[in-house]
Order: sequence, then structure tokens, then C-alpha cells
Amino acid sequence: MFHIWYFWIGLIASAGISVFTIPQLINLIKTRNTAFINIPMYAIYLVGCFAFLLGGILMACDTSNPNRLASGLPLIIAQSICGCVSSIIFCWKIKNYRRAKKAMMTELDYCKKVKDIYDGYQQQVKSLSQSQGNKSNQHANGSHMNKTKKLNKTQEIQEVK
Repeated sequence: MFHIWYFWIGLIASAGISVFTIPQLINLIKTRNTAFINIPMYAIYLVGCFAFLLGGILMACDTSNPNRLASGLPLIIAQSICGCVSSIIFCWKIKNYRRAKKAMMTELDYCKKVKDIYDGYQQQVKSLSQSQGNKSNQHANGSHMNKTKKLNKTQEIQEVK
């Protein structure tokens, strides 16, 4: 019975650790700005995540511990999530850092440029989808107009005769 409390306490703590990186990823997706992310901090954090993941796997595989899944599973779940999210952030940071350096710009200026390009692209897609909607309406109206023109021409021909 006591090992169930270990499991739930570990799961709650693991959930808290897992959720900690998600706001940074959401902010990164929205702003596309990695200039304020610290490379050494994320590198150290990733090493810690993978060390905890390995520790959780070793705990879950320890046959001498009767509560091995209760103690290892929360670590495995949490550190898998943290490791994945932090790896995405870290790789995005390194990519932007290298591209900014290659472009001979500061990373902040590079991120602003990328954001402007992305926003411009989103505006083009939005205006294109709106114009496609307008064209489909025009086609629907145009086919009606063509029928009206044909009827008018037929009436004109009949009037001339």
C-alpha cells in the first residue's frame, strides 16, 4: 500500500517538471525568438533529463526492488516528455544561432527577420484563401451572369428577326 503513495507523489512531481518546459516551447512557436534562451543552461538541463531518464529505466529494471515500476515509471514518463520538449527548444536555438552568425547578424535581429517573413507568409496565405473564396463566389455569380447574357443575346436575335 505504501508504494502507491510513492507512485502518485512521483507522478505529481514528474508532471510538474514536465509542464515546466511547455510554456517556453509555446512562446518560441509564437514569437520564433530564441535570442533569450541560454545554450549552456539547456545543455546542462538536457544532460540532467537524460540522466534522470536512465535512472528511471534502471529503477524499473531492478529486479530486487518489488516496487520498481512505482518508483521508475514516473521518472521515465516525465523525463521523456522533458527531454523531447527541451531537445526541440535546444535544437531550434542552435539552428537560429548558427544561421544568424552565418548571416552576420545578431540572433535577435535574425529572429525578428524570420518572424516578419513568417508573418508575411501567413498574410499571403490568408489573402490567397480569401481571394479563392471570392473567386468561387465570382464563378458562381459569373455562371449566372453568362446564362443571363446568353438569354439576352437570344432575345436580341429574336427581336432583330
